[in-house]
Amino acid sequence: MESIIRVMRKNKLGIYDFHCHVLPGMDDGCRSVEESIQVMEESLKQGVCAIMATPHYYPRETVESFIIRRKAAYDRLSEKLNENKIRVPMLNLGAEVAWHNGLIYEERLEELCFGKSDYMLLEMPFTKWSSSVLSDVRKLLNMRNIRVIIAHFERYLKIQDKKMIESLLDMDVMIQMNGEYILGFWTQRKAAKMLRNGVVQLLGSDAHNMVQRLPNLGEACRKMSQMGLGDVLMDIQETSVEIFQESIYGSGD
Repeated sequence: MESIIRVMRKNKLGIYDFHCHVLPGMDDGCRSVEESIQVMEESLKQGVCAIMATPHYYPRETVESFIIRRKAAYDRLSEKLNENKIRVPMLNLGAEVAWHNGLIYEERLEELCFGKSDYMLLEMPFTKWSSSVLSDVRKLLNMRNIRVIIAHFERYLKIQDKKMIESLLDMDVMIQMNGEYILGFWTQRKAAKMLRNGVVQLLGSDAHNMVQRLPNLGEACRKMSQMGLGDVLMDIQETSVEIFQESIYGSGD
C-alpha cells in the first residue's frame, strides 16, 4: 500500500474516515478515477488524513472475485495519483460487508477486514432483525475472531426494536456513525447524545461522489467541537489512529 499512502499531516490525531466509497467503479460510489481523486482532495481540504476505502460486498460474488475487482480499482487510482503526484489522504482497503444468510461460513471472509487488521465493517439488514441475525454477529466475533464494526449504526434506530438494539450494543462490537447524522438539523441532538454516552467509537463520511453524498467528515468534526464534544472527538481520533495503524502494519501479535 505504500505506493499510495501519502501522510499529508504531521498531526497523528487528524480525521480518519472509516466509511467511504472512494474506489472507482466498485459500487454505487465513485464511477471514475477522476471522481475518486475529487473526493479524496476534498476530504484532504477538510482535514481528513486517512481514508478506509469500503466498497460494498454483497453475496452475489465471491470474496475472491471482490478482492480481484478491488485491487484493480485501487491500482487504477494509485497509478493516476502517483503519475501526477497528487496530494491525498492516506488510503487503505476494506469493505462494507452486507449481512446475509451464510455470511459466517464465507471462505476468505477475513480478507474483507481493514487491511492487515481483524476489524470488519458490517452493514446490518434494513429489515427487522431476528435472533439469528444477532447470533451471526456473535459468531463473527467468537467463531471467526473478527472484530465487528457496525456501519452507520444510526440508520437502524427507527427500524429495530429497542431490545434488539440493546442486545447488539451488549456485544463486543464497535459503532461507526456517519457525518451526515452529526450535521443533520433534526438529528444532531440525537447524535450528540450518543457521542456523549460513548456509544460511538468511529466516524465515517459514507461519501459516494461529489454530486450526492459528498465528503463531509471535516464539517462533522467541526460541528462536534462547536457542540462541546472536543474530548469525545479526541477519544475517537485516538481509537482511529490505533485501528488504522493496525490495518497497515498488523496487530504485531
